[in-house]
Amino acid sequence: MGILISCPTTDRVMHSAWPNLAFYSISLSLNIILTLMIVVRLVLCGRNIFAVPGSPSGFGRLYSTIATMLIESCALFAAASLLLIVPWAVGSPAAFLFSPIFAEIQVRAFT
Repeated sequence: MGILISCPTTDRVMHSAWPNLAFYSISLSLNIILTLMIVVRLVLCGRNIFAVPGSPSGFGRLYSTIATMLIESCALFAAASLLLIVPWAVGSPAAFLFSPIFAEIQVRAFT
């Protein structure tokens, strides 16, 4: 899908915004779903560590700290994606204001 967006072509379908919207919408939904799956797994592992007798309490907090970092990263990307996708889908020129912000946040969220 990324190649489809970046390659110039004369086909009318390729110049429409719908392939781009589909790409960003799928990217947003997969990011949210996968982050939630990872966070649930970390929370369950943290609870299992607390249940083991004699385990130090610091390990459980480590899992919750990692889960918090993942949620913060996903929330930043999700908010920026929504700020770009919604105006773009309705055809508002406000999408041009949010595209540079989205690019910056996309770089920061995944580095």
